[in-house]
Amino acid sequence: MRMKIRIPPVLATSFAVLLALSAAPTWAHDYWLEFQPLAPGAGESLALSLWVGEDFVAEAEKAMQQARTVAMRHISSTADEDLLPGTREGSTPLVQVRLEQPGGHLFALERDSSHIELRALKFNRYLKHEGLTAVFAERVRAGERLRRARERYNRYLKAFVQVGDAADGVSTRTLGHKIELVPERDLAALRPGDKLGVQLRFEGKPLPGAKIEVFQRRARGAAVVAQAAVSDANGRVEVTID
Repeated sequence: MRMKIRIPPVLATSFAVLLALSAAPTWAHDYWLEFQPLAPGAGESLALSLWVGEDFVAEAEKAMQQARTVAMRHISSTADEDLLPGTREGSTPLVQVRLEQPGGHLFALERDSSHIELRALKFNRYLKHEGLTAVFAERVRAGERLRRARERYNRYLKAFVQVGDAADGVSTRTLGHKIELVPERDLAALRPGDKLGVQLRFEGKPLPGAKIEVFQRRARGAAVVAQAAVSDANGRVEVTID
C-alpha cells in the first residue's frame, strides 16, 4: 500500500508512505518518490525513483535533474547521508542506495522553485478546487480577480522504507523542510485499519487551515482511495490506513 499527502502549491510539499510524502499545483501535476524492492532486506540495494502524475496515478518517471535538486538525503538511525554526489544527470531511477542496516530509512528530496503563469479564470478555479479561499478573497479585494496570475512553488518530498521488523522511530524525524508533514507515530508499526495522525509544519511551526489530501493504493495501476481533511489549530489531521 502507498499513501500520498498533498498540500496546495502556495505551501507545496509531499508525503508518500510504502507507504511515501509530495505536493504541487493541479496543472503542474504531483511528484512523489517510489522505491524497489518494496520490502528490502539489510544489505540489499534500493532503487529510488521520482514519478509524476495526478491524484497518485502515475504518468511518467522523471529523470535526475541535478540543477533542479536542492538536496537529496538518506536518513537512518545512525547517519544522515547526502545522496547528491552519487547521482548522474538524466538517470532513471534517481539513485541506487545500499541499505546496510535494519530499521527505518527516510529519503528526502527538495527541488528548487518553479514558476507558472495562468489565465485568470483557470487560476480562480484552481484556488477554489484546492480550498484556497483566502487567496481567492484577496484577489477579489485587490481587484485582481480577472487578471492573469503568476505563482512560484517548491516541492519537498519524503519516502519511508522499513527494513526488517525493528521500529526505531526514524519515520517521525523532523527534517527541517520549509513545509513538512511529520507522522505522530512510527510508520513501521502501521497496520490496515489503524489511524495515522500527522502534523503539518511551516517554518517549524504548526500550520492550521491547510487542505491535505491523502491517496492510497496497493500498487501502481491499482484503484486509488482518496481522503481529504483540513489541518486543525495544531496543524494536525488524522487519516485511516485502510
